[in-house]
This record gives sequence, C-alpha cells and structure tokens, in this order.
Amino acid sequence: MYVSDLDLIKARLTIEGKLNQSEIIKLILRDWSIDEKQKFMDVGERYYNGQHDILEHDFRQSTVYDKVPAEDSPDGKEHETAQTVTNSNRSNMHNIHPFFRLLVDQKVGYIVGKPPTVSVEDDKEFETAITNITTDEEFPDMLADWVKEASKKGVGWVHPYYDPDGSLHYAIVPANEVIAFYDSEHQRELQDVVRFYTFDVVSSGQTVKRYKVEWWTGHDVTYYVQDEHGNYMLDPSYSLNPAPHWWNVTTVDGAETSREAHSWGKVPWVPLYNNSDAVSDLGGQDESGQPCGIKSLIDAYDMISSATTNDQIDLVALYWIVRGFGGETSREIVKRLQMNKVVNVSGGDAGDGVTAQQVTLSVADRCQWLDMLRHDIYHFGMGIDTSDEQLGNNPSGVALKFKYTQLDLKANPLILKLKKALKDLFWFLTDDMNRRDGTDYDSSKIVVTVNKTAICNDAETAQMIMQSRGLVPDNILLQKHPLVDDAAQAEKDMEAQQAKQDERRSQMFGNNDVPPGQNQSPGGDA
Repeated sequence: MYVSDLDLIKARLTIEGKLNQSEIIKLILRDWSIDEKQKFMDVGERYYNGQHDILEHDFRQSTVYDKVPAEDSPDGKEHETAQTVTNSNRSNMHNIHPFFRLLVDQKVGYIVGKPPTVSVEDDKEFETAITNITTDEEFPDMLADWVKEASKKGVGWVHPYYDPDGSLHYAIVPANEVIAFYDSEHQRELQDVVRFYTFDVVSSGQTVKRYKVEWWTGHDVTYYVQDEHGNYMLDPSYSLNPAPHWWNVTTVDGAETSREAHSWGKVPWVPLYNNSDAVSDLGGQDESGQPCGIKSLIDAYDMISSATTNDQIDLVALYWIVRGFGGETSREIVKRLQMNKVVNVSGGDAGDGVTAQQVTLSVADRCQWLDMLRHDIYHFGMGIDTSDEQLGNNPSGVALKFKYTQLDLKANPLILKLKKALKDLFWFLTDDMNRRDGTDYDSSKIVVTVNKTAICNDAETAQMIMQSRGLVPDNILLQKHPLVDDAAQAEKDMEAQQAKQDERRSQMFGNNDVPPGQNQSPGGDA
C-alpha cells in the first residue's frame, strides 16, 4: 500500500460503529492483503528466487474431451464433458530460466556496483565524514539490497535505528511488511508507517502464527500483538508503550544512571521507489487483473523449454504398427518383439503384418521461437543480453553506449529517486553526527553522484579524459576514469603524491623550484 488515506479507513469504521485501534489495524491489514501491488510483490520475490509458475504445471496431466449422447443425458441434450487424466509414465521435468534475477542483478550492478560519490560544497570536513560512511562495508551492502528490493517489488524500505549500545544502524525491511500513510492533501509527506510480521505461538498444544504490529509516527512507536481472538492489544513485553524512537542512556562504570527519551521528529523510514508507478521490473497487472510486463514472456520460455525437454525424454525411437491382428494376438506380437526383436506372423489378409515407424521431433522451430522470446525478454526487460557476440568483439564506445541505451532508460528513473532517498537517509545520519560530535552539519548541502558501471572501451575513455583536461573539472574526470573506483580517495592520494613531489623538488632545487643552470625567465641570463 504505497499511498493510503488513514482518514478514509477511520471514516469507514466510524460508519460501522467499530472505531477503535484494534479494528483500525485489522482493516488496514485486510485491505493490504487484497491489494494487487502487494500481491505482485510476492510474485517478484518468487521469480527472483527461481520459484516460477511453471513449477506448478504437471506435464503428466492432459484433458480428455468426450460427448454424452442426448439419450444418455438427463436433459435429453447432447453435452461435451472434460476429464483430467494423469499418465504417470510421462515425464514431468521443469526448466527454470532465471531471466528476472539476471536483469535485476544487472541493474543493481549498473547503478551501485560502484559506491556513489558524495560531496559537500565549502565543507570538506563534513564531506569526509559522509564519505567515510558511504565507503564503509555496511553502507554499500545495504545500498545494493535497497536497489534490489525496489527492483523486485516496486519499493524498498530502509529503517534507521539504534542498537542497545547506542550506535546508529540501518536495515532493509521487506516491502511486504510495510504499509505507508501519506498526507491526504498532496500525498508527499510520510506521516505513519505500519510494520507487521508474524511470529509463532504454542496454543492448545499446536503452533499457530500471529501478528506483531509496530505503528510508527514522527514522535513515537506503538507496539501491538495479536491475541487468540484475532484482536490487537498493546504488547505487554514493552514497559513503556507507546515508546520513543530511541533512548539516550547514560552509564557509569557499566551501570545505567539515567535514560532520556528521544525522537527524530519525522518517521524513521525511507522509501526507494523503483519508478513513478512503484512497479517492479517484472511488471504488474493491467486494469483487468492480467499480468503485464516480462513475466508472461518468461513463463512462455519456461513452458516451451520444459515441454520440449519432456517430449525428448518420452520420445520413442520406433512405433510398431500392427495391421490385421487384434486382441490377444497383438499382445503376443508385442511380447515377441520385446523378447526376440523378431516376430513371425501368418494368416490374415493381404497387407496385414507388423511394420516399424521411426519418429523424429522437430526442435529447430522451437529453438527459433525460444530465441525470439529471449530477445523480447531482454528488449522489454530493458537489459543487456551478455551472450551477444558483439560485446566480445571490442566494439567502439559509440556501439557500447548504444547497447546500454535500454538499461540506461530503465535505470535513470530509479537513479533520480535514489538520490532523493539518499538525501532523506543522510538527514538521519547527519542528525546522529551532530548530536554525537557536537557539529552543526547541514544534510541539505550534500550532493550525490551515482557512478554507473558499464562495459566500456577503456582506451577511448582515457583518451577522452585527457582531451577534456582544462575543459572539465578534474574531480569529474576522476569519477569517469576507468582505473578509479573511489574518486574521493583518488583525489586524496593525488594530493599526497603531489605534496611528496613538491617536497622532493624543494630539497633538490631549493625554494626557486627551478634546476640550477636554467633560465628563470624568458629574458633572463643563464
């Protein structure tokens, strides 16, 4: 549920005379369970993990149609009946082709394969502090999972929180467990987040699942737990409920001396939307509820490949045609064929006897159809087919750029939303820094640059960078250089290298920085 109106939910319950917190939570979760976008989140997760719909198809089953004569029909009319028949002798292989996982991982690597570059104008100290965070092991790992979650489900959620030691962390929470409520007027300001998950309880000797619910606002969080009747009550495991976002705990010699409640002043949840429609890369559903996007193409590829495999496995090299013999006689012929590979028959009319018919399966047409489907999956999935032979033939930069056009068009909307989401996340990180270190940093001054990762002609890129010296700022050229992974660190290393060179030159030639015996000016003496 991406954009919801909590006032409408309360109005519905007011009309029904059930306006209480338990009923509000039940109605929210009920609406969420039938939400079409939420359902397709599960589909995106399944297909990323290789759990395709083809696994539910039984190739051993077939439908047999028959006609019921009018005289045997209760209403005196002829009817057609359909019956599902299972042939246990047939093969039931399923070929899974994880195109969706490849496309998602390709997109994640393209956008955040290299950590983003952060810069702060006129505040190098703040820039260094933020860069230390973005280049730490935890942040790039979180960033990749965040983009992956948004690509799979249409939205990814990051939750900043403090651990018991008072250190700030951030966690990716499955989008299926997060329901967001925005302001009713503009649908832009995040006002409430309801996070829910299941846990196991032993009741009457049986293990049953129940819900726990966290209701987050800009000032506090309220914890609820579901009882055996399906109602929601305040979770008794929390001594203070509602609770602040975190506690500032003071200890002396390891013993707690004071505890002060704190809140962010805004909901500590940051969304990353995959696109303006909040739809996953797998697609979604149209107005009629039918899947749209590349899911149907992947399903068709799985079906044709699996059916062809089963046909090949079940293929019989020879079919025996028995003419003019029936009943027990035909069974005898089969037995003799199985035992002796030869059969002697006599009697019958002219043309009777046993002949063998060889069967062949045409695979070329199916392979051609699979090639077309593969092309459509990468084309409409806006990815790059790495099996394309042209990628390995050292194409020019223009040709490579053309190959990346589709992926670039798919990635750019997410990159724009990623920059905004990172700015929102940096607000929490900056607030933590300011309170911890007594600084006064302003997160709105942070500029985020996403460093795309793509196959390129390194020689052409390096040559272009050299030709751009003096026309483009050096820090931008560093970010584009194929040998540079961390532009900020490269700039520091270059400054340190230049300082060493200046010191060495000063030791060799003095303060003039000019070797002895050379003119100090165009008109000077030797």
